[in-house]
Amino acid sequence: MVYLSKKDVQIIIKELPNTSNEEMKRILQKLRSQKNLIYVRTEREIKKLLQKAFNEKRRVKIKYYSPHSDENTNRIIDVYQLHKDCIIAFCNLREDKRTFVIDRINSDAILDEIYSIPKGWAPESIILDK
Repeated sequence: MVYLSKKDVQIIIKELPNTSNEEMKRILQKLRSQKNLIYVRTEREIKKLLQKAFNEKRRVKIKYYSPHSDENTNRIIDVYQLHKDCIIAFCNLREDKRTFVIDRINSDAILDEIYSIPKGWAPESIILDK
């Protein structure tokens, strides 16, 4: 999944205004209506936003610190389960289920995209699948 910068979106909107392709028209309309994401950065706000995203089954964009690689990465996640200090989510970057420590999330924002948790999914499947 690719996320474009605001500048990229403006270029696309400017260059493709007269397309006859219905799918392109739909995508352009979505780009035109794109709103600025509101990021939260405190642990309390992050937990609140993750709960809201989980309740509404909306994707979340996070900036996540990995101590193993000592890097921050941007991820799009689908929250499957919330815990006090971590979440279990599908990571669209890694295309797999992951556990994310909430203290390592530097910022997050709710996206408009909706997801669904696969039927029959259980937290134990993370351990059993590996």
